[in-house]
Amino acid sequence: MLVVGLAAAWIVALIASRHLRRRLHKLRQAAEAIARGDLTRQIERPPHDDFIKLADSLERMLDQLHDTLREQDRLRQQLTRSEKLALIGELAATVAHEVNNPLDGLQNSTRIIRRNLDNAEQTRQLLDLMDAGLYRIEVIVRRLLTMSRDEPVNPVPVRVDEIVDDAVVFVQPRLDRGAIELVRDFPDTPLFARADRGQFAQALINLMINAADSMSHGGKLILRCRTGDRGQKVLLDVIDTGSGIADDHLPHIFEPFYSTKGKGKGTGLGLAVVARIVQAHQGTIEVQSDLGKGTGFRIELPAATQRIVPSTSPASGGLPAPGRPPAPTGKPA
Repeated sequence: MLVVGLAAAWIVALIASRHLRRRLHKLRQAAEAIARGDLTRQIERPPHDDFIKLADSLERMLDQLHDTLREQDRLRQQLTRSEKLALIGELAATVAHEVNNPLDGLQNSTRIIRRNLDNAEQTRQLLDLMDAGLYRIEVIVRRLLTMSRDEPVNPVPVRVDEIVDDAVVFVQPRLDRGAIELVRDFPDTPLFARADRGQFAQALINLMINAADSMSHGGKLILRCRTGDRGQKVLLDVIDTGSGIADDHLPHIFEPFYSTKGKGKGTGLGLAVVARIVQAHQGTIEVQSDLGKGTGFRIELPAATQRIVPSTSPASGGLPAPGRPPAPTGKPA
């Protein structure tokens, strides 16, 4: 009887051990799935399970993770909206100035035509100027609408100098008002990068606006483009001769709502937008600054392996620039 009892006890223990291992294995698989980000995994909870408390704990952890992800998504969407509003606010004055110039020309042209209705040649020339002014307004509005869209990044092969043209259209009046010289240091052969033309222009606008803000008494803004990593990368430098950034601020400048401009002078979102856009392009951005001497940002993007003519549709980032900025009057230092 003793032998039979021991044998029965051993069999019961073996069955219990195998059941325990199976349950632990299933719970371990569920925990590993959750750790990988698979929040759809269901926790098995058979009746009278000795591990029901552990299963309940995993279920509660899943619910908490779901709540956390929903909150993170809500905050991300709210931050994106704030970034868009900040960008629109920064551009409002520049856009108004840029649109007012051709509008003034249109008004002057109509006055001259009314005073000289019989001068057909002059009227034809003025109508050509009016067409050019209307086209320039159309370009500016389309670019602004493109930048305001909340669309995913769609990198395609595009000429870097054309993206710079898109950004300069908005920033040039601000540079002119601040007596800031714009120097473009680009190679003779156009460089192509994989970029979303509209969104990457946003990043450049933010960098150039920041640079202009740091040069309150005038200065020089240098845009330099080169290849790197044996042609696999495109390097774009944005360098100013402004006030610079203190060492204790540098680690935080890409954080949302962190501003060095003082209360009421900045949203702290400009560089956060830049970092987000560059990251979405699978690129990197670095900064070097000397207090009182200036700041340089270097953006590194994947080079395009195929050279194509960019589309001129609004979805691709806007119409071609109506004209390039004036040739630089000096060379970068």
